[in-house]
Amino acid sequence: MSEGLEVVNVVGSGEFDLELDLEVLARDLGDVAEYDPDGHTGMHIRLSNGALVTLYRTGSYHIVGIESEQGLTESREELIERLQRLEIQFDPSADGFGVRNIVCTGDYGEAVNLNALTIGLGLENVEYEPEQFPGLVYRPEGFDAVVLVFASGKLVITGLTTLNTASQVLDSVSADISELLP
Repeated sequence: MSEGLEVVNVVGSGEFDLELDLEVLARDLGDVAEYDPDGHTGMHIRLSNGALVTLYRTGSYHIVGIESEQGLTESREELIERLQRLEIQFDPSADGFGVRNIVCTGDYGEAVNLNALTIGLGLENVEYEPEQFPGLVYRPEGFDAVVLVFASGKLVITGLTTLNTASQVLDSVSADISELLP
């Protein structure tokens, strides 16, 4: 009964083996960089594809705002090119870069009674406090994921690192809903 999985954000991170002077780096990068040491310990860099990089003085970095693994790889490559153009010396192949989280949306295809679903799924795997948040927070067994289920049937799946696993979670949660709410 579930309908397609749509990727809305892919998050990646890595760590270059170097210490950076973020004030100097922000000045050298120009308009694409934003650094406010009083407000945040990291520097933000906006890449040409819209991705946002947060780079720390320790050399660790996170990339967010991309909707595909290919786009994430391209973002990392652009970051490396920008740093190398400034003649910063480091080994980009040793940064341990990888996908850390994929956020997807899906649709069960019909309205869901969240009160009944909470009871059916069991309180040990579910958080549902409609006064605090309109969705049910579900941690399905067998997956290291969090699924937000809304009364409209919309789903948000997060905490995974592969699309294949996200698809399996969508199928599993949809089957759980179908079984519990005939």
